[in-house]
Amino acid sequence: MAQPARKRLSHEERRREIMHVAKQIIHRKGFEAASLQDIADALNMKKASLYYYFGSKEELLQDVLAAIIGEGMALVRDILASDQDDPLTRLWRLVASHIHHLCANVVNVAVFLHERKVIPLEKRKTLLADDYAYQAAFIDTIRAGQQAGQIRADVDAKLAALSLLGSTNWTYTWFKSDGDLEPAFIGRQFATMTINSLANAQTLGTWQPPAA
Repeated sequence: MAQPARKRLSHEERRREIMHVAKQIIHRKGFEAASLQDIADALNMKKASLYYYFGSKEELLQDVLAAIIGEGMALVRDILASDQDDPLTRLWRLVASHIHHLCANVVNVAVFLHERKVIPLEKRKTLLADDYAYQAAFIDTIRAGQQAGQIRADVDAKLAALSLLGSTNWTYTWFKSDGDLEPAFIGRQFATMTINSLANAQTLGTWQPPAA
C-alpha cells in the first residue's frame, strides 16, 4: 500500500521539522554518534536533501542550540517587560519560569547543556551572548532588589545568580514527567525558597509571592 504523500511545508517549516527531529536523535544518541543519515531516515528524506537546509551537521546543531536558548530568552524578556512588578516579585517570576521551562523541556535542556561544547568557540559567540544575557537578567534583578531595599546588601548579586542557575539547571536530571510533582509547583517552590534566602527580614514580613 502506498504511503500518503508528505505535507508540503515551507522552507522554514521544513527547517523547524528537521531541527525538532535532530534534537530528539542527538538527545538519544549524543551529537558525535548521531548522523545526518539517522536524521534523514527518521524524516523519510534523502540525506542529500538535508544539505538544502543545513550546510553540515555542526551547522544544524548550532541552529538547534540557538533556537533553544532563544525560547528561554523570550520568556525572560516577557517578564522583564512588565513594569507592574517590584524587583522581588520579578525575581520570583524569573525563577519560577526558569524551573518550569526546564521541567517542561527536558530534551531541549539536556541537548543545550551537553552539546554546546561541540560548537567551536568562535562560532559559539552568539550562543554565549544569549547565555550571558540570560544570566544578566537574574543578576540585574537581584541588584535592583538590593537598591530597592528588599534584598540583603551583603549578598553578592552575581554569585547568587550563578549559584541559583548552576544548581537549578540540572533539575531535568531528576524531574519525572509522570511523577507526583508538576513543573509549575516545582517552579513556585524554588522561587519562594530563593526569595526566602535573599530577602531581608523586614521585606519577608510583608512581601507575598504572586498568585501565578
